[in-house]
Amino acid sequence: MTKTSRPALLLAVVLLAALLVGGVFPDAAAADRAAPVTKALDYLFTKQLPSGGFADSTSAQSAMITPWVMLAVVAGQENPVKWTQGGKDPLYDYLQTINLERAAEATGGAPYNAPAFFAKLILAYSAVDKPELIYAAGTPRIDLLAKLLSFRSDDGHFSPATSGDKSLWDVTTTTWALLALRAAGQADGNVSSAAAWLEAAQKSDGSWPDQTGGASSIDSTAAAVQALRAAGVSADAASVSSALAYLRDKQLADGGFSYAPSDTRSNTESTAWVVQALIKAGVDPATWTRNGRSPVDYLKARQRASGVFEHRKDLVVANNVTTTTQAAIALAGKAFPFSLGKVYAPKHLPSFSSFKPGNGAVFSSTNDVVVDVRYIDPKGGTGIRADAVRIFIDGANKTKNAKISASQLSLKLIDLSYGQHTIQVRIADRAGNRRTSSHTITVSYRPSSGGSSGGGSSSGSGTTYPHYSSGTTITPRTTLRPTARSTPTTTTPLPDATDTGAVTGTVLTPDESPYPVPSASPSPSASGVAGGDSGGSAGVLGGTLLAMLPLGAGLSYWLHRRHAASLADAGRGKLLAGGGTPWQRFKSRLPGVS
Repeated sequence: MTKTSRPALLLAVVLLAALLVGGVFPDAAAADRAAPVTKALDYLFTKQLPSGGFADSTSAQSAMITPWVMLAVVAGQENPVKWTQGGKDPLYDYLQTINLERAAEATGGAPYNAPAFFAKLILAYSAVDKPELIYAAGTPRIDLLAKLLSFRSDDGHFSPATSGDKSLWDVTTTTWALLALRAAGQADGNVSSAAAWLEAAQKSDGSWPDQTGGASSIDSTAAAVQALRAAGVSADAASVSSALAYLRDKQLADGGFSYAPSDTRSNTESTAWVVQALIKAGVDPATWTRNGRSPVDYLKARQRASGVFEHRKDLVVANNVTTTTQAAIALAGKAFPFSLGKVYAPKHLPSFSSFKPGNGAVFSSTNDVVVDVRYIDPKGGTGIRADAVRIFIDGANKTKNAKISASQLSLKLIDLSYGQHTIQVRIADRAGNRRTSSHTITVSYRPSSGGSSGGGSSSGSGTTYPHYSSGTTITPRTTLRPTARSTPTTTTPLPDATDTGAVTGTVLTPDESPYPVPSASPSPSASGVAGGDSGGSAGVLGGTLLAMLPLGAGLSYWLHRRHAASLADAGRGKLLAGGGTPWQRFKSRLPGVS
């Protein structure tokens, strides 16, 4: 390598890195998903039915709404097949199990645009990278592309009318057909003839109506731009540039767009169509402003905390799911047709980040348990509703005792009983999505007597002993107990953690008490009284006087024992020590007295 080629190589590397970071190759370095899109997905997930499909207000609308939701989910870089309700997804468990031809028939008493419906299905099947299902869709299986082409006229345009006046919704239907043909990989004469017809249907001011001969429509004009660009028409072509000029002129003061030029109020759906047209034409929607407000600004302002989008300011109409899908697709920066490609890894639903104590935890040294649960909602989500968080202990609601925030729950459980317990925590985001996590713990600890009452139990009214390991015997205490006491129980060694918690044993009768009873004090015999009543009286008197003193109790007991011994000697014919009675000994000491 020459010296001059090295700088060139370095420059090439730097340019390539800049391209990757700048998003020229978006799949190479995925950017964060826009927060409004994540919030929209939060809301849409709550509208999934047990069938797997989606609806605005009734399940009868599900077949029409489901393709829109699938497209919005793909635009958010998630796979709608992974979205399940009761284990059922919108593609295989719903769309593939219903009669799609019947779904395309009259709905609500008005004819439905069947070819446009088939076109949206093709767009949805293609978006989830399942093009093979386009040719085997629904039950019974039908070829969606063949069904769509059956509505094609000789001049290349499409209309739901198969006979008579085929101008019914011809512009709208041809637009959808072009987008679907390109999504299915078609690039033949059907595409070129439909594109040529659509360009010819453009009005002189650059707009398109919903059908030939009708009034100009913002929605149809924006959709036609997407269709022509998908068909390969250049962004510099007169049809595209004149259409953009028309749209630019119709932008309202709030940055949004209305459905018809005569309407002075912007709405979400029309604004979303224009954003998609600008994206498809290579124009940054943020550069189109009125009074400093762009169509993107208008869309973001229409989203509520739950993630739903208003039809217009302070107005949410019945078809709010459709409104939300269209806004989400536009804010995700997608224009028709598009496919799943690289899936965005983070999910939109709330989740648990930590749960303590862990599932299966065993508490052997305490029956006080601290519950600490952390949870999160993905960046850009609707957020956790703290007032919707719930905690249940063995099915009992303990929420009012817990400390709860938008990210954490904590609760201290006191005196849990011996055995297994279930801790269940429920969280919910502001859109209404709920998640539940349950952990089972085991308390194998029994508190000692006088402790908490939540531990082990006894078979009687006596003492509750602490938990002993298997094989340990209990030795009765030998300390004196008051006579007035409850009858104690004997126990057997406690079993392992599978025990139900009861302490088994046999209740003893009072005579079988393991605690000794104090013996009675010795008493003098009847024969020991003779020959010692004087000394006994003195002993009794002295003992009585000493007993009146707190410190004389011990001396009284000693004198009592000595007196008893003296009486015993007298009973055997022995004289008191010193000879005679105390009076006799006293007289012997007096002079002249015998």
